[in-house]
Parts: sequence; structure tokens; C-alpha cells
Amino acid sequence: MNHSKRKYTIGIDIGGTKILVALLNNDFKIVSEIKNKTKPEKGLDFFLKTIAEGVAYVLRDAHISLKDVLAAGAGCPGFINPQSGVIATSPNIPFLKGVPLGRRIAERIGRPVTIANDVQTGLYGEHQFGAAKGYRDVVGIFMGTGVGGALILDNRLYRGAFGSAGEIGHMQVDPFGPLCGCGHRGCLEAFTGRLAISAEAAVAVARQKAPHLAQETGSDIRQIKSGALARAIKAGDRSIEELLRQKARLIGSAMASLVHIINPEIIILGGGVVEALPGLIVREAEHAMREQAIPAIARPVKVLASRLKDDSIVMGAAKRALDEFGEKGKSA
Repeated sequence: MNHSKRKYTIGIDIGGTKILVALLNNDFKIVSEIKNKTKPEKGLDFFLKTIAEGVAYVLRDAHISLKDVLAAGAGCPGFINPQSGVIATSPNIPFLKGVPLGRRIAERIGRPVTIANDVQTGLYGEHQFGAAKGYRDVVGIFMGTGVGGALILDNRLYRGAFGSAGEIGHMQVDPFGPLCGCGHRGCLEAFTGRLAISAEAAVAVARQKAPHLAQETGSDIRQIKSGALARAIKAGDRSIEELLRQKARLIGSAMASLVHIINPEIIILGGGVVEALPGLIVREAEHAMREQAIPAIARPVKVLASRLKDDSIVMGAAKRALDEFGEKGKSA
């Protein structure tokens, strides 16, 4: 069958806790999607089986045959070699280390697969279909469990020499600061990732400074998620609101440095924390960035919340699959 007749692509969003598989038509509208738990403790074979079952489900659900699918794209956390597609390391899914994941998924689903870092893929989705559409030079900062970053320079996803460009969460903001998941001290992520925010919010609960949050979650860090923080602020927990303002200002401080180094047209803020509190985070971060950056450089830079939310990675991954396998007409 002629590749141009194939009407569908598949996007796969791989996370430490969930795997989202989506089937997209040739207008990049999502026709069907399914979310399954990752269960990293069950190992590689179970993981690949979960992805393959997700693909089988979306095809069945949309009454689509595999022969109508051109290719699949996947976004995966961790450091991924852009040439070989081998995962150098993925902290939340340790068994992926050294795995040529694109090839292994392709073997399971019977279609070619392209793979890239999840945050890079999500920003590419925003650039193609969302808040960054029409901009040539874009910085993305995503506040989730940790803090991820990505760059689009001169209209192209910039992955760097070895695939890990844009690791904004590991900019050091205080050499004597808290320990980060990467093993170093004082990274931006160690201050502004949701785990760090939840830990400080738990202290506020313990000190009886956040009665609404105390009622909903107690001081259990695992329960203090972005939605709970947003609800506590709305209900009047001033200490939690001030905590989030501080964190957003720290992000803004990092943004000022990035404005000086990269000179982007637009900065996109996304991830679960931003989705829960878009107004507060974007406003405070932008204000801090404009205060701390050279005015002539910062003035034209726009700051916006991401628009595609949960679908940014599957949409970006599906578009990358079309970019890679559609135009080349690679054999599937």
C-alpha cells in the first residue's frame, strides 16, 4: 500500500506511572485513546505488552486496521540517544537503561517507531498544534513531579549533540540547596518540582498554617498533588498560595537566564502544577523574569501556559512519526 494512503498515526506517552496510547487521524485529531498503569516493578516484557495491548485497543475501538497506520511515535522520560534510540537512563523506569526502545516497540506492534524524550516531544506538540504554534524560537518548562525543559530553535526541536538539550530542571540555583533526584544539590527541580512543593506544603500543614489542605490530605506528601494545592489556595490557605508564588518566582528567575542565553520569542509553561494553577504560576513567573532580565531583551518575550495539556506528548509523538516516516516513505 502507498504510504500516502495511510490515514493514521499512533502517539505513545510513556510515564513513570501511566502509559497513554492514542490513535490520530490525518488531521491529527485523536480518534481513540487509552491510559494504562506503567507498573515499572513488573519489568520490560510486561511494559512492552502493555504498550502493544494499548495499540491493539485503540485500533479495535476505532475499527481501524493496522495496515491503515503509517507509524508510531513515543515520548519517554530520560536521556535518549537521538541516533540509536537507545535509552541511556530513565530514572523512573530503571529497566529501560540500555534498551533500544523504539525498535523493541516496533517489533511488538508491527509498525516503525520514532522515540524521543517526553518533554521534548510535548513541546514539539505545543509547537505544531498548541500554544507555541507559529513561533520559531521556543523554550518549554514543564512543572510535574520534577521539572523538565525543552527547546525549539529556528523552528526545529533542538536535542543537542547527545539528545539531552533543555534539561532546565538541572540548572543549579543553590550549590548548598536540597539534594535532587539526579544526585546533585540545589537544582531548580529540587526546589520547584511537585515533590519539593508537596514536602514544603506538608510542613505548612504540620505547623497548622494550611487548614484546608490539612482537611483534604493531611501531611501525607503522596496525597498532596497539584489539584489539592489549587483547591487549598481557592479555599483560602494563604501559606500555600505564598509557597506557590515563591516557586513560580524561582522558575521566573531561571527564565531570565534562559532569555539572556537563548533569546526566545516565547516561553511555554506546562505540566501538572501549571495546569492546576495556570494564572498564578504564569503571572508570577513572568513578573520575576521581567524584573530580573535585561528589559530590552525580555520585553518582546511572550509567556503562555501550554494548551494541549495531557495530549501534548501523544500529538507531538504522532507528528514526529509522520515527519520521520511519511516524507521519507520508509518501508514499514
